[in-house]
This record gives sequence, C-alpha cells and structure tokens, in this order.
Amino acid sequence: MFNLVMMGRDEDWDVPIGEPHAASFPLSRYLEYTDVAIAERLKPVDAASLAQVGSLPAVFMSELRFTDAGTLYVTMRIGRITDLRVDRNVIRYTFALDRHFGCLPVEDRDAFEAALHLGKWEFTRTHWAIKDGALEDSLLALGLTDRRHDAAVPPVTLATSGEAPVPYPVADSVESFLAHVLGGTMDADDVFYRGHADHRFSLEPSLFRRNPDGGVPRYLRNEAVMVRELLTAHPDEFRSDTFMIDRLVRMQHYGLPTRLLDVTSNPLVALYFCCSESIVDAAGEEVDGQVVIITTKRADIKFFDSDTVSCIANLAMLEDDHKNKMRTDLSIAEFNRTDEANRLLHVIRAEKPYFKPCINPADLSRIVFIKGRNTHARIASQSGAFLLFGHDALLPETGHSNLEVQRITIRNKAAILATLHRMNIKSSTIYPGIEKTSGEIARRYENRG
Repeated sequence: MFNLVMMGRDEDWDVPIGEPHAASFPLSRYLEYTDVAIAERLKPVDAASLAQVGSLPAVFMSELRFTDAGTLYVTMRIGRITDLRVDRNVIRYTFALDRHFGCLPVEDRDAFEAALHLGKWEFTRTHWAIKDGALEDSLLALGLTDRRHDAAVPPVTLATSGEAPVPYPVADSVESFLAHVLGGTMDADDVFYRGHADHRFSLEPSLFRRNPDGGVPRYLRNEAVMVRELLTAHPDEFRSDTFMIDRLVRMQHYGLPTRLLDVTSNPLVALYFCCSESIVDAAGEEVDGQVVIITTKRADIKFFDSDTVSCIANLAMLEDDHKNKMRTDLSIAEFNRTDEANRLLHVIRAEKPYFKPCINPADLSRIVFIKGRNTHARIASQSGAFLLFGHDALLPETGHSNLEVQRITIRNKAAILATLHRMNIKSSTIYPGIEKTSGEIARRYENRG
C-alpha cells in the first residue's frame, strides 16, 4: 500500500531531497478514491489510524496539467510522511522527499492511471488516497525504476487494531429503544434523529454517496446540471418556491440527489424508518439497523430565510469547476474578491437582491440544521427537519465534524414495526396519501389462506 497525495497547487513540495518540511491538507478530501474497506479501517481519523498512514510510502503528485503545446504532464515526487495530526479541518504533517521525478509526460493516460490505480476523474481532483498495491510495482509500470526492491523494502499493509470497537447500545423493542432515548445525557437544546435500515450506512446526503471503489461522490460533480435540468423540465412545480432551500427540499421529495439529509424530531419516526426495510447479509441473517441521535444548540438551528442557508444552498447552482477552486480558508475580504465568490453572490441575489458581498467562507463548509417548513404534508407527518451539507463538509465518520452524534443498534425489526403500527406509526401516517392508505387496507384484509 502507499499514500497518493494529489494537489492542484503543489508548491509546498518544492523542497530539497531529504529535508523535512511541514505541510497541511484538507481533511474533507482525505481518503477519497480509497477502497471503502480500507477507508473504514482508517476511521475515525485519530492518532492510531494516522500512525498507520504514516507507515506507508507516499507519492506526491500534481493534478493533470497542460504544457503550452497542449501535451499532458504531472509533477511527481516520492517520499515519507510523519507526525500526522488533525488541526480543526486540516491534516498537518511533516514530509521528506526521497526522489523528485520532475515533470512527467502523460503520453498514455490509460496506462498511467492503471499504474497508479487511479479512478475516473481522479487525475483532476485534489485528494489524499490510500492505494492497495506495492509502490515499486507502480514505479516499474511507469518506467521510473528498472528493478524491484522487495527484499529491501517489504510491502506495507495496514495493521489490524488490537482493540475491538466499543459496541453501541442495542434496542430490540420500542420500550428498550425509548429507555435509551429518554435516558440519554446529551447536553443540547434540540435533538434530531435519523433511522438507517443498515447500521453500515454513513450519515451523509445522497449527493455525497460514493461507489465501492471510494471515488468521488457519484452525483456531486453534476449537481448544478441536475438541478437546472429538473428546474427546466418542471418549472411549474417550483414556481412558488422563493428560496433555493425550498427548491432543494422539493427536489429531495421527488428523489433527486441533493446536499440535504432528512432527519426528524420524533424518535419513533426514525425507528420506523430503521425497521421499515429488512436487509439480509450473505448468510441470510438480518442486518442490524441503527438510529442516529444528533444534538445541537437551539441557536445553531437555521430557518428557510437564513442568509447562511442561502449561501450553502446556492452552492447547488455553481458548476463543479467553481466549487473545486473555492478557498474556504481565506479571510472574508479575500474570499469575496475571488471569481468563485462573485459567481455565488450572483445566484444568491436571484433570491435576495439586497445581499451584500460579505460571504463568510467558513460558513460554506458547515453542516447546519434547518427546521422544515410544512409546505409538504410529508414534512409535517414526519416531524421533518434537514441537515444541509456545505462545500467539502466533514462527515461525522471522520470523528471531526461539527455534529455531536450517538447511535443505537436496532434488532428484531418486525416485532418493533408491529408495535409501532399499534401506536399509529405506519406507512399511511408517515407517507400521507391515498396510495399508502390503500396499500395498508389491502394488506389488512388480504386472504392469506
């Protein structure tokens, strides 16, 4: 295995061979294009997992570039990484280079990608990946070494942690679930819940979900295109929506991947969603579900007309190139002088003409709670709210997001569903509409003899 650290701007790595230097990398791009099984072994991002990453050799490479003549090339270096630690939203590390290959022409892009195990679009994305392969094999395939050094440099693999993860509390009935919920000690003004039918699901919106190879999110690159296509195809559906957040809520309702994640203020609704789908593993055993408990201070809850919400929601209208160039680490004054800020300001003013050019870039990478407006019967019936994910927002699984979460493992789903049904928590009340009610009536009177 080896680290592949790729940057659009790689000036930090222009240092003498063998000389240690400090650098940093955005935590939100860490473990992109990493096989999901490997990434899971490196979460949460703590001292132990970072020490394992530091034991691997590293490739420091620029994104794909063009010469003045139009040919493709990258700059590439080999070295070691030490002293990794998380500082707010970045990984700080020390590195020392062993070799600097300079500018490498990319004459056969497919072969270059295969040698370094690169996925689609990976050549043009700032990210930090862990590649499952021997670095010497990759260098050999690229013609950068003429021999193997296996005897001197044995392959490095990730160690298996000697400590078992702390298990989450288990609930196998409505009564035991409520005992956990009501007996919680989380200090917060407001509590929200989300139910997952599979405990392995991540707490992330559909727009951010990845393929098993761990590449970039499947839909995020085309977010603006999807939004505009739906607005163009069905303009009447969105005619009454004043704010972009209202449009995103409606798009979410109709199944478009968005940067919203549905949550609820009713724990029993979350329990219903957790149990409403039965998933079995390869052995035919039912997979445990999970209810995630998310807490926040009341002052941190936003509403539909919030300026912060407008800034984050309108990221959906920016093309991918603009979002990739966005620097949320700049000061407010510096950020608002950039082309990306001007473009974002332009789309925000479509809903708020008075909006001033003083966007706070730190807000753009936040995850914020939004109380749902009861513009849909479904939001009202589900006590609905949303988490709105900003640009390169840190997911809870990293251990460093701004969300405080607890989790409860859910078993015995069928019995729990039966109890919830007696409490009038069922598909026809969760999903108001004649279709669900009709289906429930039919199932109730079905002759199963």
